[in-house]
Parts: sequence; C-alpha cells; structure tokens
Amino acid sequence: MSSSIYVSGDAIVTNHDTMETLPLSSTPRFEPLVAPAGIQVVDPIDGGQFTFLTPEPVETDPAPEDALPVPVDGAVSVDTDVIRTPYLVGVWIRNGEFDLVEQCTGGDQVSLPDGRYVVEFSSVQLKLYLGIDGPATVDATGDLVEFSTPGQSDVVIGLRSYHEQPARTITTTESPHDVMKAISQFRGALKTTSPERSFPTLRGHPPLVEFGEEFSAPGGTRLSPASLSIELPPRWDRILPAAPLSYYLDAELVPGEQAQLHIDGQTVPLVGPDGYEQRLAKILKHVFTLDCVVRTEGLYNVDLHERSVIEEHTDLDLDRLYDLSLAERTQAYLEVPFEAVEPATPEWKLTADVQPDPENVPVLPFLASDLAMIRATGDDDIEPEDLSEASPDVESFFRDGPTMPDRPVLLRGAADVRSKTTSEDSTVAERVFRPDPTDSLMHTFVGDGIPLGATKMTPEMFRRRLEYEPVESDRVRVDVIVNEEAMSDETAVSDVYGTRDWIDFDVTIHSDLTQGELADVFQRDTDFLHYIGHVDDNGFKCSDGYLDVRSLSSVNLSGFLLNACQSYEQGHALVDAGAVGGIVTLANIPNPTATRIGKNLARLLNTGFSIATARSFLEKDEQLAKRYMIVGDGHANIVENQSGAPIVIKDVNQEDERYVVDIQGYPVAKISIGGFRSWHNNGVNNIGHNLISSRIQDIRMSEHELKSLLENDDFPVIYEDNITWSADLSQRLF
Repeated sequence: MSSSIYVSGDAIVTNHDTMETLPLSSTPRFEPLVAPAGIQVVDPIDGGQFTFLTPEPVETDPAPEDALPVPVDGAVSVDTDVIRTPYLVGVWIRNGEFDLVEQCTGGDQVSLPDGRYVVEFSSVQLKLYLGIDGPATVDATGDLVEFSTPGQSDVVIGLRSYHEQPARTITTTESPHDVMKAISQFRGALKTTSPERSFPTLRGHPPLVEFGEEFSAPGGTRLSPASLSIELPPRWDRILPAAPLSYYLDAELVPGEQAQLHIDGQTVPLVGPDGYEQRLAKILKHVFTLDCVVRTEGLYNVDLHERSVIEEHTDLDLDRLYDLSLAERTQAYLEVPFEAVEPATPEWKLTADVQPDPENVPVLPFLASDLAMIRATGDDDIEPEDLSEASPDVESFFRDGPTMPDRPVLLRGAADVRSKTTSEDSTVAERVFRPDPTDSLMHTFVGDGIPLGATKMTPEMFRRRLEYEPVESDRVRVDVIVNEEAMSDETAVSDVYGTRDWIDFDVTIHSDLTQGELADVFQRDTDFLHYIGHVDDNGFKCSDGYLDVRSLSSVNLSGFLLNACQSYEQGHALVDAGAVGGIVTLANIPNPTATRIGKNLARLLNTGFSIATARSFLEKDEQLAKRYMIVGDGHANIVENQSGAPIVIKDVNQEDERYVVDIQGYPVAKISIGGFRSWHNNGVNNIGHNLISSRIQDIRMSEHELKSLLENDDFPVIYEDNITWSADLSQRLF
C-alpha cells in the first residue's frame, strides 16, 4: 500500500445564505468518461478537476436539490453500485444530519449499516461529496478508496467550488475616519464567529474598497453588533496594519488616542515591547492557533498535532472554550501566555509591507482575507540594494568547477550585455531595495520601489485575482519557448510539466520564434509560459529582431517564468497587459545557474507550489536565486498538488537504525492557512493531523517508512544542504 498525505481546507458552511448563486457558465460539470470509465468533475471557476472511476461507463442525471444535506453548486446522480477514487484519499463519513459516524483513512475498511450517508473528501482542491445509501462498504486498504453499495445503484456526486468573491463594495473617502469605518465592514464576511472560522472557507472574502466622494456601505446595516472594538489613532501607519485583526476578531475600528483592544470592558494594549505591528501579529497568531485547537471540540474532532502541543504547555478546558462567545473566548485566550502557544503556531503564510498611503487602502480586503501580517513601510525604511554586492562575481557560482580564465561566461542577456549599461538599467537598479526580513512563507510589497526577495503588487494586481478564469477548465496549457539555440538543452523542462497523471496537460514547445510569432504566443490563451532566451532593453530577442511587450495592448496568459537576464521590465509589462503574475530576474544570470534554477522552478510549480513559494524556497539553496523576484500575484500556480498542498522534507538525519526528519507544509490559494493535513503513513502516525503550514520537527521513521513516504509523491528534500527530490533521494538511500 502506498502512503498518502491528505489535506482538508474546509468545514461545512453553517449559513446557507452565504452561498451565492453562480452563473450558468460557472456551474460545475460532470463529464462521463469511457476509457477509463468514470465521471470527471470539473470546477470551471478555479479550474480544479477530479475523476471518479466506475467498473463500466455510466451516464449522469441531475440530482434533486435535497439529495445532499450540504450546500453544493451542482450535483448529479450516477447509476452504479461501485465507485472508486483514482488514488488514496481521506474521507469523512457522516449521516443525513451531517454527524460524523466514521473516518476512513489509509489501511481502513468500514462497513455501514442501512441508512443514508454523505462522504466528505479531505484530499483534493475541490469540495466533493458523495451521497450513498447503505448498507455499504468503504475499502481504503489499497492504493485507492472503493465505495460499494450492493443492491443500491444510485450514487450522488456533488461539488461546491472553493471560489470566493467579495459580495459587495464599500465606497469611502480618503478620510482616515471613513477608512476605519470601511475596514469595520470586513467582519461581515465571516460565515461564523465560532472557532471554525479558522477554516479558510468559513472566512468569506471581505468587501472591496474603492474611493468616492462620500462613504457608502451597501448592506452594512444588516451586520450584527461587533464582538469587540479596536481603538486607534486615525493615522495610516496605525490603520492599515489593523485590518486583518479587525476582520478576524469581528471587531470594529474606532478612533482614539491609544492603540488598544476593548473586550467587554477590558482593555488590552496594542503596543508591546516589539512595537505596534509585532503586537498585532502576535495577537492574531495567538488567537488563530487556539481557535484551530479548540475547533477540534466541534465538527472535526481529530487528533490534531497542535492540540497535543498546547496540552503539553497548558491545562485549558477546550470544551468550555468552544462554547463561549467570541468576546469571552478571546478574553480567555489572551490570559494564556503567548510563549505557551508559540510552539503550536504554524508558519505564517504572508507578510505584506505596505507604504502607509491612502492610495493603498484597496489592497486591505485581500490582505485581510489572507490574514496577512501588515507592516507599514515608509520611505525612511527603504534603502537601495546594490545588486553587485548582493551577489558575488558570477564565475564563483559555477558549482561544477572553476571557470577557465580564457573562457567567457555565458549569460542570459544579449551577447554584449555584460558591458552594456543603459539609463533604464540604472533606473531599475536605483529602485531595487531589500525589505526587512520576515519569517512568513510569502512576502509582498505594495508601494514604490522594486523589492528584492518579495512580490511586487499594486491594488490593480490584487483585483486581477478576482477576474482570472482558467484557460480551459479540464486541461492545463503550458507553453515553453526557447529562443536561443545555445539554451536548447533546457527544453527538458517540458518533460517536467505534465507529469501529474490525474491532470490533463497540453505542453507546447516553441523554438526560434519571430517577433510576430512570439507576440501570438503571448496573446493566445495559456495557463503558464516558460521563456528561455535573451532579454535586454529592446525586449525579447527573436530571430528577426526584438519584441517589446510594452507595445502589446493585451496578453492572455496567467503565470510565467522569464528565465533571462534583466527580465523585470518585460515581466512587469506582461502583468500590466493582463497576465496574473510571474517570475522575473533583476540582473544577469549565468547559463548553468539559470538552467538549474529553471528546472527546479518547473518541478516545484508542477508539484503544486505557487510561484511565490517556489521562488522563496529556492532562495534558501541558490545564492543567485535572490536575483529572481515575483511581479503580479504570487498566489498563481499551475497545478494542484495530489495531496492538496505541497510539502518539503528538511534535515534528513540517520540515528542508529532510524531516520529523523523535519517536514514543512506550504499553503496554496485554495487551501490557505487554517486547513489541516492528515498523514497516512506508518512513519508519521504519531502526528495524525497537523495544520497545513506547520513545520513538524524530529519525526522518527524506519527505513521502510521513509522509503514509502519518499516514493509516494514528487516533492523537494533538503539533503546535505542541497535541494534534491524525493524519488532521487529514495534511489540514493535505498
């Protein structure tokens, strides 16, 4: 039996009124398959897909509205008494009232008596349900899960999209007082104030914010009274960082002289020894982590690793805390020492440096939705970064051996790029700076300048996230462009894209394109574009000259990697013309390094990493990876991970006959911070479940257990201080 890792990012929606009606073109599709026989479920909004297998080809019929006791965007009935998943997944089996009756994991077999059941899946980036009638058998003892309902032929398949859209738009003036009122409306997007709001899909997207001549909040009068209030001086460096905490705590922002939190008459200072922003971040992480633990007393009573950590350091009555109101619960949480909760706190998803200017207020709904740590970064906090000092001479980076003195260093720019200095290059260099470091897995900057090591974002780029639609919902289209014969060996990246056997890919290789042909590729629909070649001031080098993307009115691609020297300006132009986000370079890159980084980035993206987490992860191993950065939305990714969200194994050490490893999880756009991961491998059974972005340390595994984990899926491993891959390490060790 192969091992599996499962992720759940959802809980049942408790308020059906929050489910918005989707347009007909956005409703799920259930497509019968002949070879292999089954049903492919497609979410046209997010582009996710999943296939159920059946012994013989089947047809679908619309299911009645009450076929499932949960809200779904679409459901069909299938005439079969056996249905299988394509690989091993985790399932929760509930009765018609949605009470949990069984949890079936790898190695389990469950027999269900007569009755109606709904099966909830916890391992895919679609919210899938099966409706089955018992008696039934659920068999997860092999490499997949089989549902058998002898004598009961109809099985219902339902889907609810993870897609979240803001339900309304708040109009505000640029007055700090009005902006505080606008942020106070964010809390209305919470679907519950119970601890389950720590699940990402129970935190609806806050309303958008735009500027106008007067304040207007449609629907705001229907909000229930705020659970708490946050008093702040009406200054931008105080207002902007408070948005995520205000949203999560169901708190209203009110102007005052001091920064402090008010809870049922109690006052909690919001300026601590480390300053204001760090104090806000500590409170948010503290409350959020305790919510994740306390919610195990509710619908999802799982053996959460973080709960065991909390119970080692405290004697909290979790059942009592679960039943308290939000205000009472928050008050009780803040009585728990921060240091007792810190060991259980997951790695945070996002830190956002935002220049404290009213023009950046429209980014707050997006940052609040991500529960980002916001730091108000002023001009005085920005110091230019010398790229030549940030990276030593390129010849020292050839790891395969020294560069011969009489041999030129081949770079990813034009032939004379090493000696070429232009006013534009100087302008870019003068705008580059390195933000203060952060421990978060992703780092975003909003403001003037080019942030080395972070994602450059604007309010317009955030808004584009809402407008994105997959090119073709049942296929992933990738274009690999090699416009330089000397780099043709890098076309091997095309073998990396599309190696996920549960997703359909369409990978096209283009070589030696003219200006017109390259423009056509940019303007045709594609999910990801991987460019290999030369870029300089004039644009992309083509067989008949140069193509400057700034001359194109629009492009139709989602994500991209421009693996060429100094590709920032052209990449930024792609985002300005309509692309969602991509990876670019800020300086010259030697060919061997660019090839190595390009292949690793392709493999990371093909494993389910977002472009931001892939780049950030590489910087820890590749010194020159700091010359790569993100423009546009760093959340963009090509494919879903088979297990729901990607992982990295770190620090593989052998002690006696056991291996000791650390495992770091990474969030994705559809399964964000607050989702949990279930482990079904003998080596990590002592964890059970853990929060998706946690780092679990010192996991002891036998040789057989580690081998099983490494061969289960393709993921990166840090071994002997270098990046390798799970399958490669398995061959090396075993």
